Amino acid sequence: MTRSLMKRRLARAAVTACCAAGLAITQAVPAHAKTVQVRFDYAHLWQTPEFKTTAKGSITFKVLTCNRTGQKMTVLLRRTSGINHDIGTRTIKCSAKQTASFRNVAAGTYEFELGKLDDGRHFQGLASYTFTG
Repeated sequence: MTRSLMKRRLARAAVTACCAAGLAITQAVPAHAKTVQVRFDYAHLWQTPEFKTTAKGSITFKVLTCNRTGQKMTVLLRRTSGINHDIGTRTIKCSAKQTASFRNVAAGTYEFELGKLDDGRHFQGLASYTFTG
């Protein structure tokens, strides 16, 4: 084997090793969960601010406090990037620790819409939502 052929093979091996190491590093960085707290106060419908997810995963809405404990409420997840698209709706009680989870949600921009019967009563409380940020 000639010296120039050895140099070329060593150069290729070095480039391959560097590329493999760079790929391994980028794949090893896990996506992290982000949690946002919001206060809600509504008589019929209320929307959270939009939020952006960075990877496919779960999005969960959790009631922390509510002034109408035990009353039913709907939690709708809507994708707002591109054409608005409703991902799904869950019915939960407006009580601490009640959650609405949506799994295998693609990366994008979303919002929650909370709803209840329009009976003149206000739902007030604190909630959080968690997503891949």
